[in-house]
Amino acid sequence: MKKSLTNLGELTFAYIIIFFILREWLTPVMELTNTGMLHLFLVFIGLALVLSLLQIHPLLSGTIKIVYITWFVVFSYSKYPFLSRETIPYLANEWKLNMLAITSGNFGQVTDSFRTILFLALIWMLIYLIHHWVAVRKNIFYFLALTVFFIATLDTFSDYDGKVAIIKVLILGLILTGVLTIERLWIQSDQPVDVAKKWLITLPMIISILFVSVVAFSLPKTGPTWADPVPFIKNVTGYGNGGSGSRTVGYGEDDSQLGGPFQGDDTLVFTAKSQDRHYWRIDTKDTYTSKGWVKSKGTFEQLVYNENMRIPSSLPIGPSDQVRQTEIEMAMPMPFLLQTYGMISVATGDDAIFIQDTHNEKITVQQLDGKAKLLEKYQLTYSKPVYKDEELQLSNPAMLETLSSDFERFLQLPETVPQRVKDLAIRITQNQSSVYEQIKAIERYFTMNSFIYDKNEVAIPAEDEDYVDQFLFETKMGYCDNFSTSMIVLLRSVGIPARWVKGFASGEEGATVNDVKEYHVTNNNAHSWVEAYIPGTGWMEFEPTIGFTSNVNIDYDFTNETPQQEQPVKPEEQPKEQPEKQLEEEKEEHSPKNAIVAGVGFVEIWKWLKYVLIVLSIVLLFTGITLFVKRKTWLPKMHIHVYRRKEADWTNFDASYQVLVKQLARIGLRRKDGETLRVFAERVDAALETDEMSTLTAVYEQYIYGNSTQTSDFIKLKEIWENLINRTIG
Repeated sequence: MKKSLTNLGELTFAYIIIFFILREWLTPVMELTNTGMLHLFLVFIGLALVLSLLQIHPLLSGTIKIVYITWFVVFSYSKYPFLSRETIPYLANEWKLNMLAITSGNFGQVTDSFRTILFLALIWMLIYLIHHWVAVRKNIFYFLALTVFFIATLDTFSDYDGKVAIIKVLILGLILTGVLTIERLWIQSDQPVDVAKKWLITLPMIISILFVSVVAFSLPKTGPTWADPVPFIKNVTGYGNGGSGSRTVGYGEDDSQLGGPFQGDDTLVFTAKSQDRHYWRIDTKDTYTSKGWVKSKGTFEQLVYNENMRIPSSLPIGPSDQVRQTEIEMAMPMPFLLQTYGMISVATGDDAIFIQDTHNEKITVQQLDGKAKLLEKYQLTYSKPVYKDEELQLSNPAMLETLSSDFERFLQLPETVPQRVKDLAIRITQNQSSVYEQIKAIERYFTMNSFIYDKNEVAIPAEDEDYVDQFLFETKMGYCDNFSTSMIVLLRSVGIPARWVKGFASGEEGATVNDVKEYHVTNNNAHSWVEAYIPGTGWMEFEPTIGFTSNVNIDYDFTNETPQQEQPVKPEEQPKEQPEKQLEEEKEEHSPKNAIVAGVGFVEIWKWLKYVLIVLSIVLLFTGITLFVKRKTWLPKMHIHVYRRKEADWTNFDASYQVLVKQLARIGLRRKDGETLRVFAERVDAALETDEMSTLTAVYEQYIYGNSTQTSDFIKLKEIWENLINRTIG
């Protein structure tokens, strides 16, 4: 008979490893499907594992999971609080719409909330299987192999980089496999349980695996032997580009024709050492052509700076007491600077001249003789800007009308932009009272409306088709250029100045020394994002691309004084008077999460808490009644599980016999007054159509009256006892 793990500690250790392996399953799914809310899915996985670990009754465990799934859906996809009158009608309507879509075969109409429910149900079933593999079979090999295959497939055929994930899964899987193997061998040896001795064997095994893994990971490795199979497969299956080759990802100058697939390139561009995570800004563009971006016509200044001189910028600079340095080492030297937000000056250790083009804010590097200079190393001094939330909320849309003519080029749109694009921008922003909230509403729009990040299956607009319109209404699939360009067009459609920014995302984190992190930036990190102008604050960066996170610092501490921002190179006209912030009723946020937490006072919290207590009381009462009514079924199963863990000896045999007698009484086979054990056993055998009760009773009488313990096969008796218990359940 299979045994479970000998103690709760071993099972807990195994489940912790399972949690981290499942996290490696979940991460690429979240990234590639743009599902988001990773932490909420991880909470569900942890909850399911804990309920399985504690062996909570399936009825109670299922109730808890269903309540969490319901809360998850309401919290993430509706604007209503979980305990409100609108929740049940919302859920009923979602169920009706999705059932109609499924029964009619329109699977593309299934909502994100219903997909989330199905995904959580899949996780639920997966954890049930894992519990069986770990606790009963003591073998996790197939799950481990499937995990490695899954991640390796995504690493090969998608943009997900699974090299580190595979290493982590293998290390965790080897540790778990070793622990389960030792447990299985220990059970098969029929030796008494000695936890200390078992861990004396297990710990050296774990330490050895970790040591070998660290050494293997640290050793130098050669490059790939085989070429990338994806282009070959696409050509063979007819999805290739006829040998012309798709564009390779990386920074480029020409952005006049956006769209189409990109081929990945993990060539290292530069390494940065910094205390902060940065977006590496290179230049901006201001004119949208309906197909891409170009520089507007006009005459702009070329400003010249020497090393360590303060380089003014149209962007704000952070506090003077937060000045820091970042060191950049170029693997591919370029004749221009990588700029950080809040950049103050540059040091190269060599004679260099910096030319700043105020048109696109690109800074090129020259030698003293005027020739282009390729920098290999340099140091940037910066102070990351901090934006005041109070100041951002004061940006009344009416203030946009007072901006100077310098902003006209950041409001440009071609006449061919379809009206439905402009209508969409109005719908998104119509309920927002500040310019900042209008910008955030457009930024959030992409994460909440089934857009997909993809570098491969990206369409190119036809000659009479607008690039943004195609992305917003037709494909909803693309990479950073699609997201950033679309956000800028939507912002400009409602009169908010915005510009397109190119450079590199932060890159992959490496080693950390004295709080200074090393970032490795490759061609794959080439990126575009958005800068929008907020009256009273200035230019501010935003990140609409799914899967990317901006580095904006916002101070939510409200004060009576608003500090002045750094002045830009060319002072721009600002409204002379800031309108006072209106003390109106708290407006409803576009984001469902903010709708739940915004403006919640003590009274609202107490009302919500009362409903929670009422619901919990009802659930507990219902659960208690159900457990009492069904005790004939679940109580014997619990006893079976408990006694499987115990040693087969006289003491446990006595206790298990008494449990069997009580269970027989529950199903109507109660021992009568004055009835001998032997007669009682014969009556039970007749009712259950067996002779096993008489066998157990004979041994029990021998134990009670004869006190003989030498000739009994307790393993066999334990099997007979379990068989009788199962018969009472049937």
